[in-house]
Amino acid sequence: MSTRTLLLSIACLALAVLTFATFFTCESIVERNALLTTIGSQEQPLQQATQVKAQVGTLATETAKLAEQGDMGAKQIVEGMKSQGINIQP
Repeated sequence: MSTRTLLLSIACLALAVLTFATFFTCESIVERNALLTTIGSQEQPLQQATQVKAQVGTLATETAKLAEQGDMGAKQIVEGMKSQGINIQP
């Protein structure tokens, strides 16, 4: 095998490795950007869900307090929630 053929083979191999590395680097960048976009689009619904959860927790706590004070409607609500396996701590 001549030196020229050997150098050509090594150059082809180096080009193939470089192409492979470039392709996967570009694919990784595209995938990362897609993931960042997905995370960004979930941020607002997540904040809204957290806010609703806090509001429901406050509502449930206040309802339990009313039930302790003797409010019949609140007692019915608390009993209904207990029958469904939801316990509220006032």
